[in-house]
Amino acid sequence: MERHYYTYLIEEEFASHYFGRESVMFKLFYDYHWTSPDQKSQLAAKQIEFITKPIPAAHIHKRMKMNLCREDYTQVDYVYRLIVPKGSASFIIKDRHIEILAKGPFDAETVFFEVLRKVSPCFLAMDFNMKRYGWLNPVKERNFV
Repeated sequence: MERHYYTYLIEEEFASHYFGRESVMFKLFYDYHWTSPDQKSQLAAKQIEFITKPIPAAHIHKRMKMNLCREDYTQVDYVYRLIVPKGSASFIIKDRHIEILAKGPFDAETVFFEVLRKVSPCFLAMDFNMKRYGWLNPVKERNFV
Protein backbone atom coordinates (compact mmCIF):
# COMPACT_ATOMS: atom_id res chain seq x y z
CA MET A 1 0.00 0.00 0.00
CA GLU A 2 1.28 3.43 -0.92
CA ARG A 3 1.60 6.14 1.69
CA HIS A 4 1.36 9.80 0.71
CA TYR A 5 2.50 12.42 3.22
CA TYR A 6 2.09 16.17 3.03
CA THR A 7 4.74 17.71 5.25
CA TYR A 8 4.53 21.36 6.28
CA LEU A 9 6.98 23.52 8.17
CA ILE A 10 4.89 25.17 10.88
CA GLU A 11 5.84 28.54 12.40
CA GLU A 12 7.42 27.88 15.79
CA GLU A 13 4.84 29.80 17.84
CA PHE A 14 1.99 27.74 16.30
CA ALA A 15 3.92 24.48 16.62
CA SER A 16 4.39 25.17 20.33
CA HIS A 17 0.77 26.25 20.80
CA TYR A 18 -0.68 23.21 19.02
CA PHE A 19 1.71 20.63 20.47
CA GLY A 20 -0.57 17.88 21.79
CA ARG A 21 -3.50 19.25 19.74
CA GLU A 22 -2.29 18.24 16.29
CA SER A 23 -5.77 17.01 15.39
CA VAL A 24 -6.93 20.65 15.05
CA MET A 25 -4.19 21.37 12.53
CA PHE A 26 -4.81 18.07 10.72
CA LYS A 27 -8.48 18.99 10.25
CA LEU A 28 -7.57 22.39 8.75
CA PHE A 29 -5.12 20.83 6.28
CA TYR A 30 -7.41 17.88 5.52
CA ASP A 31 -10.34 20.16 4.71
CA TYR A 32 -8.09 22.35 2.57
CA HIS A 33 -6.61 19.46 0.57
CA TRP A 34 -9.69 17.27 0.24
CA THR A 35 -12.46 19.71 -0.65
CA SER A 36 -13.03 20.58 -4.27
CA PRO A 37 -11.16 23.69 -5.46
CA ASP A 38 -14.35 25.73 -5.83
CA GLN A 39 -15.24 24.91 -2.22
CA LYS A 40 -11.80 25.70 -0.83
CA SER A 41 -12.13 28.57 1.48
CA GLN A 42 -9.87 31.52 0.97
CA LEU A 43 -9.84 31.77 4.75
CA ALA A 44 -8.35 28.26 5.08
CA ALA A 45 -5.72 29.12 2.46
CA LYS A 46 -4.81 32.30 4.34
CA GLN A 47 -4.71 30.44 7.67
CA ILE A 48 -2.38 27.82 6.22
CA GLU A 49 -0.15 30.46 4.68
CA PHE A 50 -0.04 32.30 8.02
CA ILE A 51 0.91 29.28 10.17
CA THR A 52 3.40 27.72 7.74
CA LYS A 53 6.83 28.78 6.57
CA PRO A 54 8.22 28.42 3.06
CA ILE A 55 10.27 25.26 2.61
CA PRO A 56 14.02 26.02 2.93
CA ALA A 57 14.89 24.12 -0.25
CA ALA A 58 18.59 25.04 -0.38
CA HIS A 59 19.12 23.95 3.23
CA ILE A 60 17.27 20.68 2.62
CA HIS A 61 19.31 20.00 -0.55
CA LYS A 62 22.49 20.43 1.49
CA ARG A 63 21.23 18.09 4.22
CA MET A 64 20.16 15.49 1.65
CA LYS A 65 23.61 15.48 0.04
CA MET A 66 25.25 15.12 3.47
CA ASN A 67 22.96 12.29 4.59
CA LEU A 68 22.09 10.38 1.43
CA CYS A 69 25.34 9.47 -0.27
CA ARG A 70 24.11 6.00 -1.20
CA GLU A 71 23.85 4.07 -4.43
CA ASP A 72 20.09 3.59 -4.00
CA TYR A 73 19.33 7.33 -4.02
CA THR A 74 18.79 9.62 -7.03
CA GLN A 75 17.95 13.29 -7.42
CA VAL A 76 16.48 15.30 -10.29
CA ASP A 77 15.88 18.98 -9.45
CA TYR A 78 13.62 19.04 -6.39
CA VAL A 79 12.70 15.35 -6.52
CA TYR A 80 14.62 12.72 -4.57
CA ARG A 81 14.07 8.99 -4.90
CA LEU A 82 15.29 6.27 -2.58
CA ILE A 83 15.10 2.54 -3.28
CA VAL A 84 15.16 0.19 -0.29
CA PRO A 85 14.72 -3.58 -0.19
CA LYS A 86 11.08 -4.30 -1.12
CA GLY A 87 10.15 -0.62 -1.36
CA SER A 88 10.85 2.95 -2.38
CA ALA A 89 10.16 6.54 -1.42
CA SER A 90 9.99 9.80 -3.37
CA PHE A 91 10.52 13.21 -1.79
CA ILE A 92 9.23 16.25 -3.68
CA ILE A 93 10.02 19.78 -2.49
CA LYS A 94 7.35 22.37 -3.26
CA ASP A 95 7.14 26.02 -2.16
CA ARG A 96 5.04 25.56 0.99
CA HIS A 97 5.16 21.82 1.58
CA ILE A 98 6.98 18.59 0.85
CA GLU A 99 5.26 15.51 -0.53
CA ILE A 100 6.60 12.09 0.35
CA LEU A 101 5.29 9.01 -1.45
CA ALA A 102 6.35 5.64 -0.08
CA LYS A 103 5.76 1.95 -0.83
CA GLY A 104 6.92 -1.09 1.07
CA PRO A 105 8.44 -1.00 4.55
CA PHE A 106 8.22 2.17 6.63
CA ASP A 107 11.99 2.63 6.62
CA ALA A 108 11.63 4.03 3.08
CA GLU A 109 10.12 7.34 4.25
CA THR A 110 11.91 7.28 7.60
CA VAL A 111 15.18 8.14 5.86
CA PHE A 112 13.64 11.38 4.56
CA PHE A 113 11.90 12.15 7.86
CA GLU A 114 15.26 11.84 9.66
CA VAL A 115 16.80 14.44 7.34
CA LEU A 116 13.89 16.85 7.89
CA ARG A 117 14.11 16.32 11.64
CA LYS A 118 17.66 17.73 11.52
CA VAL A 119 16.44 20.81 9.60
CA SER A 120 13.70 21.87 12.05
CA PRO A 121 11.63 20.48 14.94
CA CYS A 122 8.51 22.10 13.46
CA PHE A 123 7.68 19.77 10.54
CA LEU A 124 4.19 18.27 10.68
CA ALA A 125 3.64 15.22 8.46
CA MET A 126 0.11 14.15 7.47
CA ASP A 127 -1.14 11.12 5.55
CA PHE A 128 -4.70 12.08 4.66
CA ASN A 129 -5.66 8.66 3.26
CA MET A 130 -4.72 6.83 6.45
CA LYS A 131 -5.67 9.82 8.66
CA ARG A 132 -2.26 9.68 10.35
CA TYR A 133 -0.31 12.75 11.40
CA GLY A 134 2.38 13.92 13.78
CA TRP A 135 5.45 16.02 14.39
CA LEU A 136 8.65 14.62 12.95
CA ASN A 137 10.41 15.81 16.07
CA PRO A 138 8.17 16.50 19.07
CA VAL A 139 8.10 20.20 19.84
CA LYS A 140 8.96 20.89 23.45
CA GLU A 141 6.40 22.94 25.32
CA ARG A 142 7.91 26.11 26.68
CA ASN A 143 7.62 27.10 30.29
CA PHE A 144 7.54 30.87 30.61
CA VAL A 145 7.78 30.81 34.39
